[in-house]
Amino acid sequence: MGELSKKLGILGEDIAANHLAGLGYKVIDRNFRSLHGEVDIVAEDGETLVFIEVKNYSFRSYGSPYSAIVRSKKESIVHAARTYLYRNRVADKACRFDVMAIYWDVEGGRKIELIKDAFRIG
Repeated sequence: MGELSKKLGILGEDIAANHLAGLGYKVIDRNFRSLHGEVDIVAEDGETLVFIEVKNYSFRSYGSPYSAIVRSKKESIVHAARTYLYRNRVADKACRFDVMAIYWDVEGGRKIELIKDAFRIG
């Protein structure tokens, strides 16, 4: 990953975390890594534990945030989520997977889209 992409990724995740907090989510972890995956943000939405993938899009990007989450990406997110649950001894708690897309325009403005329950396991 290039330096610019890395900085944009961090900026996007900061914006996402702030936006989620404004929606009432409680961000409890960021960039959680397992051996085979990563979750950008782990948060609580009420009683539900939410694993959130953040996608940044420029005005030149094509496709939807959902289409960017291909099978292998879902598998890596799910692996990280399972590892998070195991390491933190979380059991019997409702969980879901959200995707947050940040769309940037040429003037530096942005639009944020949250897709709740974007995909499921199994």
